[in-house]
Amino acid sequence: MLGQLRSKTKPLAFTLAKPFAALHLHPNLVSFFGIPLILVAGYFIYHSNYLPAAVFTLLAITMDFIDGAVAELTKKKSYFGNYFETMMDKYVEMILLASFAFHFPVESVFALAFSFMESYAKPRVALVIITDNRDWPAIGEHADKFVLIISFLFIAAFFPVILGIETLRLMLWLLIIMTLIGGAQRMLYAKKLIEEAERKGKILPYLKKDAGHKAIE
Repeated sequence: MLGQLRSKTKPLAFTLAKPFAALHLHPNLVSFFGIPLILVAGYFIYHSNYLPAAVFTLLAITMDFIDGAVAELTKKKSYFGNYFETMMDKYVEMILLASFAFHFPVESVFALAFSFMESYAKPRVALVIITDNRDWPAIGEHADKFVLIISFLFIAAFFPVILGIETLRLMLWLLIIMTLIGGAQRMLYAKKLIEEAERKGKILPYLKKDAGHKAIE
């Protein structure tokens, strides 16, 4: 959902990326910086110190926000870099959600599960049809999740309980609902893309027409 604003936030990304480019840092290194930053955020979450946790989470997500701009400014764009930054994004997300397990184990497990199932729904369709990294019409994208988490970390720093419910427990349940709905939306969109490709005869060649789902298991 928020990912569709990417073109409008591009000038900000380039502004923030300029100091990193001036230092001639490799964009893959900028992507990797998200890992130590989110580990620090996880440390503060473990100790229920949510204000610095929010700050370090924001810094970690900023690395994801600017690494592409750093690649363009330093003229070091690459196919592997595109792959690597996505992998770093998922590690950052996994570490962050796992950090909440110390306080909310059940909610964290479900949040992790539904979050990664929603993420998997998009690349999985590429085993059936040729597709690209277009923006899919679904809530619970990477940016959506981090805006929710960072917002609630800031709130929890001052209001640890809302309406008798722990603030971060409420956040995790909102995240679970968001990714559950988003996963369903992505599956429906995948169905639309597959049916469209099937009508145009653009199903991947290795899939046998009479083999059904068994060919892709």
